Amino acid sequence: MSGADPIPAIREEDATGEIAALFADLRTALGVPFVNLIWRHLATIPGGLAWTWGVVGPLYGTAALSAAAAELRGLVALPDLATIPDHAFDAAGVDAEARAAIRNLIADYNTANAANFLAMLVALAVLRDEARAAGETRGETVGRTADGAVGSVPAIPLPALADLSPPVLALVRDLDGFGRLGESAAIASLYRHLAHWPPYLALARTALSPLHRSGALAAEQERVIAAGRRHAAALAPRAAARPPLDASSADRVVEALDGFTRLMIGRMIVMGTALHGLLEAEGPAR
Repeated sequence: MSGADPIPAIREEDATGEIAALFADLRTALGVPFVNLIWRHLATIPGGLAWTWGVVGPLYGTAALSAAAAELRGLVALPDLATIPDHAFDAAGVDAEARAAIRNLIADYNTANAANFLAMLVALAVLRDEARAAGETRGETVGRTADGAVGSVPAIPLPALADLSPPVLALVRDLDGFGRLGESAAIASLYRHLAHWPPYLALARTALSPLHRSGALAAEQERVIAAGRRHAAALAPRAAARPPLDASSADRVVEALDGFTRLMIGRMIVMGTALHGLLEAEGPAR
C-alpha cells in the first residue's frame, strides 16, 4: 500500500507472486501499461482480486461487453458542453503535444471505465446471488473506493496527492466533487493523472462548473448507471463459475464493488466524456 493512493491498494511495483501474475493478465487483457486502482484495491482483500478477475475476466474482449460498453459511452449527452478552442489552450501553455497526450489518456480512461463498470456490476450480482443462495443477508453498503481507470499511452506516472501543490490539489478535489451522488473517501485517478497539466485542469474546472451546478452531470450519471445495470443483467450469464469467497472477503468485495458502481465509475464515464469533449479534434487518437 502507498500514500500515493487514497484507498488501500497494492502498487504494481510492490506486487509479487500471484498478484503480480494477475496484474500482468489485467494489463494484457485491457491493453494498457498499468493496472487501475479498482483492481489494485481488490488485491488488498484476501482472494478478492483472483475471484473477481476469475469471474469477469472472460468477458473482456468479447463482442457483448465491447458493444455494451460502447453504448454506455455513447449514451452520455451534454448539449450545453462547449469545446475550448485550441488557441485558449495554447495561451494557457497546453500545446498541441500536451493536448494529444491528454486526449489519448482520457479516451483510454473512458474505454476502461465503461468495461470495468459493467464487469463490476456483473461480479456484484454474482456475489449477491451467492449470498442469497446461502441464506445470508448482506445490506447495501456505502462504498469507500474510486474508479481506477487506466490509460494505454506510455505509462504516465500517477502522482501521489502529497506530491501535488496546494492549488493543483484543490483543482483535483474540486473536479472530483462534480456530479457526485454520494460521499466517498476516494479521489478518481483520472484527475490525479491530469494533474500533470494543471492549466488543463483549471480550464476544465471553469468550463464544467455550470454543468455541475445545473445538475446535468449527476443526471447523466444516473442514466448511465441505470443503463449499465440493464446491460449487466444481460451479461451476467456469461460470468465464469468460481468457488465462493469466504464470508469475510465476500463482504469486503461487495462493499468495494458497490461503492465503485454506485458512486464512482458511472460518474467517471460521464466526466470522462465531458473532459474529452472540451478538446477540439486534432486527428486520430494515438
